[in-house]
Amino acid sequence: MKKMIVGLLGAAALAAAGAVAFAASPEEGAIRKVLVDYQAAMESRKVEKLADVVTDDLLILEGTHKNDGWADYRDKHIGPEMAEWTEFTAADSKISRLEVSGDLAYVIQEATYTIVTAKEPVVLLSAATFVLGKTGKGWKIKHIHMSGKRVGPPKTGATPPVKVKS
Repeated sequence: MKKMIVGLLGAAALAAAGAVAFAASPEEGAIRKVLVDYQAAMESRKVEKLADVVTDDLLILEGTHKNDGWADYRDKHIGPEMAEWTEFTAADSKISRLEVSGDLAYVIQEATYTIVTAKEPVVLLSAATFVLGKTGKGWKIKHIHMSGKRVGPPKTGATPPVKVKS
């Protein structure tokens, strides 16, 4: 389950996008579209759609876990996790920084992800850095570094906090 939650974060980062219509430049608009497409792929739980927005040399860092290359991430991480999900949604996506420098760009994004499996729903607050590169096929995600915090629902058997009177 812990591996699934970490993988969800990566998946998650997607929620990022914000409206493409509000991009300050054509490059920023294209980058935001890649993030919208990434989020759509995550929400549809389709690994093949993720392949359209990432490079073959994709590097993923989630918590302390690393996937080096799209095939590694697809086969050993996100693919198996997506197979366990019955639902993935992203909410409250917010890009706090989007910088473009030549053929590279980075985006800082926060979102809330809800992942539902047969076992339980999980709600995560996520923060992610995306590095994108401009390729012959347009902008693609080269690197995602994600962290997250589980915020709900409470773990089974968890003791509620004790209120202290002042």
